[in-house]
Amino acid sequence: MDYQYTKVNGIFFFRSTNDIMLLVILAIVPGIIIECYYFKIAILIQILLASFASVIFELFVLKLRKKDIYTYYFDFSPLLTGILLGLSLPAYSPWWMSIIGSFFSIVITKQLYGGLGYNIFNPAMAGYAILLVSFPVLMTNWSFQNNLILLDTLSFKDVMSIIFFTNLDDYYKIMSQFCDIPTFITQVTPLEQIRIHNKNVLVNVASVMSFVDEITMYRHWILINFGFFIGGIFLLIKKIICWRISFSILLSLFSCYLFDFFYLKHDSISPLIQLFLGSTMISVFFIATDPVTTSITKIGRIIFGGFIGVLIWIIRTFGGYPDAISFSILLANSLVPLIDHYTQPRIYGKIK
Repeated sequence: MDYQYTKVNGIFFFRSTNDIMLLVILAIVPGIIIECYYFKIAILIQILLASFASVIFELFVLKLRKKDIYTYYFDFSPLLTGILLGLSLPAYSPWWMSIIGSFFSIVITKQLYGGLGYNIFNPAMAGYAILLVSFPVLMTNWSFQNNLILLDTLSFKDVMSIIFFTNLDDYYKIMSQFCDIPTFITQVTPLEQIRIHNKNVLVNVASVMSFVDEITMYRHWILINFGFFIGGIFLLIKKIICWRISFSILLSLFSCYLFDFFYLKHDSISPLIQLFLGSTMISVFFIATDPVTTSITKIGRIIFGGFIGVLIWIIRTFGGYPDAISFSILLANSLVPLIDHYTQPRIYGKIK
């Protein structure tokens, strides 16, 4: 199966869905390796859990729909959805969260709409969003990740025990023990540090040295985002994704942070550093660029990306969720039919 409509817009040329999915999975590997370096085996377990569950749910629903397995199943799209979902989850999430998220991504968001090519919303982000709304404490508790030194004290047996054999009450007790440790930084991502503990953790970025201090402070998140950035550049070179979406997201997000930095002064983190925090780069290059759920026109893709960038800044700055990626992309997905309607190119010879 080919992406026929993407050929019309000149992005994909003579590539099958299988080839596209495999190249995207290959491009995401550098980011996974860096994330595994910092967060150990736990993040790999989440990826394997979500991938396995997504593949099984896809096979199950295709059987129910009596679809040709060999035509629809081996396109690697459920595997990619599982990888993106697993990367989005907190590394030490209970195992059943990956299962619930995968079920909502594949069964509800994708297959109930007709399968690949017919879904309105990005499956991975829909699964992530339903988990974020349903289990806000578990989904925003990144205490282990923010105290990387403590991760070295956990053995493989400890990691397996936390993910697979700890009930919810014990899970909260483990988290509270980490919170009591004097060196504990915070329970959520650096974005939450910026949003809540602004004046306590930020540094003055008026000088070059302060900028370097910022890079040092958030180096692990910056390096992880840089890994996904490298993968995104690879996809752009291979013409797998549309540069208009990624460029417009980064430009609008950078412009908003620049305006905030100089005029609104909600925080004093460098706008450039802001682009490499949270899950920005994986979303810009691997999630928002999903060809099924984006606009099909060139101008529409720029509007789509710009809208996502502005939404990310608004929600991160004024909303209750520190990252905002999932809600921004899902809201933009819902506007795609409207964007396409008003950005259709004029047909040659047609009079307005």
